Amino acid sequence: MSYLLLRPQAKCQASAKAFNQAGLNTIACGLIDTLVDDQAITKLPDKMAQLTKESNILVIVTSTVAAQQSVLLKQKWPANIQFFAVGASTAQILKSAAINVIVPQEPRTEGLLALPELNNVTNKTVIIMKGYGGRELLVESLKARGAQVQEWEVYKRQRVTQPLSTQDWHPEQIHCIIATSGEVIEAAFDYFELAWLIKQKWIVVSQRTAQIAAKLGVEQIKISKDASDQALIQCVQQL
Repeated sequence: MSYLLLRPQAKCQASAKAFNQAGLNTIACGLIDTLVDDQAITKLPDKMAQLTKESNILVIVTSTVAAQQSVLLKQKWPANIQFFAVGASTAQILKSAAINVIVPQEPRTEGLLALPELNNVTNKTVIIMKGYGGRELLVESLKARGAQVQEWEVYKRQRVTQPLSTQDWHPEQIHCIIATSGEVIEAAFDYFELAWLIKQKWIVVSQRTAQIAAKLGVEQIKISKDASDQALIQCVQQL
């Protein structure tokens, strides 16, 4: 009995190792890859220079990739900024560069929106460091609260031509599929056989990803606390 973990390619090896160390025979398969947009990055110093004229600037960092880019440009950020990270892994990258950061208890958009610091944002500049597309709920909710929202999209997700797995596997081995984003769920339905996918048990990371899986025909869905290896392992152990 094995678990199939679908997540971005760069995280597959580390995640498979964590699951297997927890005694869960797990194959990780990378269906999408993350590519930093160099052209977008080169424009950031000019954007940052514009921020020095403003006060009360909030920066929300939505992923480890966005955090890495934030750290590389650390010297360019003005001093009057409060950083937020969507989850612990993202926050750790910022903290390791001595950047103070606020992290929600619930590591997802809903957790960020529940933070008191993001409640009263009328006329404040809120920058969201993110990939292309996604985070619509975060953007729209902050705008509705009166924030001046800027989306700084610094990386792209693209599907790989050939899925890469941490080890060879056969569909009949798989007891459960674990997916960490809507993009990988949709990619799975393009790569693998529909009838096989919809009869599997699935673990997903949010209500939104559960809705994506259900719309594609999945019936057995369990929602993890978040997308971290620790939370996913805990969710598998409860199955």
